[in-house]
Amino acid sequence: MNDLKERLESLADAPAPAPVVDVAAAVARARRIRRRRRAAALAVAAGVVAGAAGIAVVPTSTGDRPSAVAGPSRFPSPLVEKAAFGWLPPGYARTRVGQDDQRATVFTVSAGRAPGSTSIELTVGPPGTSPGVPLLPGGRKGHLTKADPVNGRPAYWSIAPGGPGSDQVPAEFRWEYRPKSWAILSVNDRAAADPATVQRIAAGVTFGGDRPAAFPVRVTGLPDGLRSTKSFVAAPAEVMVSLAVPGRDGELIIAVSPTRPGDGRSGHPNTTVDGHPAFDTRLPHPGPKIGRVPPSRSQILTVYGVRGFDVDLMATGEPLRRLQAGGGLTGLYRRTTPLGADPARWTTEPLR
Repeated sequence: MNDLKERLESLADAPAPAPVVDVAAAVARARRIRRRRRAAALAVAAGVVAGAAGIAVVPTSTGDRPSAVAGPSRFPSPLVEKAAFGWLPPGYARTRVGQDDQRATVFTVSAGRAPGSTSIELTVGPPGTSPGVPLLPGGRKGHLTKADPVNGRPAYWSIAPGGPGSDQVPAEFRWEYRPKSWAILSVNDRAAADPATVQRIAAGVTFGGDRPAAFPVRVTGLPDGLRSTKSFVAAPAEVMVSLAVPGRDGELIIAVSPTRPGDGRSGHPNTTVDGHPAFDTRLPHPGPKIGRVPPSRSQILTVYGVRGFDVDLMATGEPLRRLQAGGGLTGLYRRTTPLGADPARWTTEPLR
């Protein structure tokens, strides 16, 4: 995961969150984050790596799922699918689903034509929230342009193809799919940024909030009091979950991705864990560092080549303190199980 360096730098530099939920601003922030991290081989929080195959959605029943664990989960599903693409242009497929619960639930699903692509992004904010109008490049005030309705519902261009702002984002479209409920479609690939294509994508989207996403990892023995704040799942078998204790400092990030031999990611281990090369910031190392967080209140542990996967853990503040009773990050690593690339083995209850 590029040793979580990109995520940690963003944590150190991040301003306080806005006092209200602004779906358009969330989309704009996602675009800035994506541009800032594109040079990195892998960025945990951006969730950039994905494949052409779709993300599996496992039925809510866990009776015949190999990864099911007896007993109820203490944690709700960190990612419930609220929308799905229907029609996509030829060659496009879903690549990633994600959810941000920091202020209110904002769900995003992405599609593209190649691994790592988020050429088409659909963002669904909480009901009753009207998305703001994004600023244009240079801080100029944006505006909405009325568009043809989508399935009989009002629709607008916030960035029309060929219009102001389209040199940065080729097209951005929004429609009120239900009364007081809005979706935003951002098209970052000019090949798909014509009005007919964008409207056809929007018309094919289906909405619903009862489908928990399946995760290629299971984590047990988490401390009480943690709440998921952000998560994503990307093809073929990539995952990140961020958790925090409401009202307290710090964060816990759990990330798992397939090991890619020869990509340089395992080139700086400074220890071993259970026979696997590993990197631990509590041992001598040249970096990375966790921004402004004192080393006594922070730790990164990356363990390479675990069943064909790399496991990245980062904890600061209160989550790190609560983990100590269970062996700290090393103990958490031993309770983190990659479930492989076969979606039939994934679980809709990844946190226990």
